[in-house]
Amino acid sequence: MLAFLAVPLVTAYHRPGNIDEALDLLSSPPRVALGGGTTLNADREPSDLEAVDLQSLGLDAITATDDGRVRIGATATLDDMRRCELLPGSLRELARLEQPSTLRTLATAGGLVAKASAESLLLAGLLAHDAEVELAGPASARGLAELLDSGLPQGSLITATSVDPAGRAATARTGRTPADVPIVAAYGRRSEGSVAIALTGVGDHPVLVDAHNPTAGLSPAGDFRGSREYRLHLAATLTARVMQELHP
Repeated sequence: MLAFLAVPLVTAYHRPGNIDEALDLLSSPPRVALGGGTTLNADREPSDLEAVDLQSLGLDAITATDDGRVRIGATATLDDMRRCELLPGSLRELARLEQPSTLRTLATAGGLVAKASAESLLLAGLLAHDAEVELAGPASARGLAELLDSGLPQGSLITATSVDPAGRAATARTGRTPADVPIVAAYGRRSEGSVAIALTGVGDHPVLVDAHNPTAGLSPAGDFRGSREYRLHLAATLTARVMQELHP
């Protein structure tokens, strides 16, 4: 008979009842925020981390704001986003594609922003929709682009992300197969005469680029899926396709 020893992934579990309590717990470095758990549980090695569960903080609502934006609570899941008719269809579809269905009901909007995956087309979509991130703690709210560049400030907690749902959107992507995560992808939004383009696969995280000169300032790292030069070529080509689709 085989015997299996269960090793906990974290050494302690905390479930604060309010944001102040959560911030106090998270002020100790071994403690990490736990939303859906998809990132924490992906590492099967035991650690000295302590989990601070955010599910009792009431951060799971997706609501319309008075200024016409849509506010996505940090613990709203990707499946909540997929089903929310307040969000544009383009973002709802990207929420559906971001994770398999088994993980989509667990992964959270706050975790999406905190993880800042370079390949997340949904995160690129949020960038193009002028996303702003609400923070609790010593830091104030800031634009998603700024937060991705600088990282989450020490001692801060993501409580929500808001987007402007207006405008027309288009996407273009290239992968080794249609089912693969794209090597590079572009998401564009035209609203009130202006266009915002965000790219994946060309940096440490998705980035906003100049629609008319999308490779300016980019220096992507190459890997087995594509060299630096190939990724720059895709950035220019995919941006052109999106721009053509968004042409008035």
